[in-house]
Amino acid sequence: MKRGLILILISLLSCQSNDNMTIIGSWQLNGSRYGTGAEIISHEIDSEIVIKFEKNGNYREYTNGKQISDRYFINNKDFLVLLNSKTKDSIFYSYQIKGNKLILDEVDKNGSFMCDEGCSSFYKRLEE
Repeated sequence: MKRGLILILISLLSCQSNDNMTIIGSWQLNGSRYGTGAEIISHEIDSEIVIKFEKNGNYREYTNGKQISDRYFINNKDFLVLLNSKTKDSIFYSYQIKGNKLILDEVDKNGSFMCDEGCSSFYKRLEE
């Protein structure tokens, strides 16, 4: 009986941690970091920018009451790719999920950082 309870607890905890490691959900911009060549500058941001990633491959970005909706995917180089159907452009990001934090660094399609010194945007996961 004890063994069964332990297995159930382990499976529940592992499911919960997997949910925290997925990009699916809503994320609010709350910080940025960039380099100037001489120093790294970090800013906390009180922002209304929210990105919501859905299981079906759609994303929505909300900025100051305006909404952008389109498609996203994770490519074979493990980059997050946001599509813009109107312009036929794509934006590539290297991404990391650390707990309830999503870190995005814009890269080109080969993975080189778009900022010489690196620049990151930090998002916090919102409760749904």
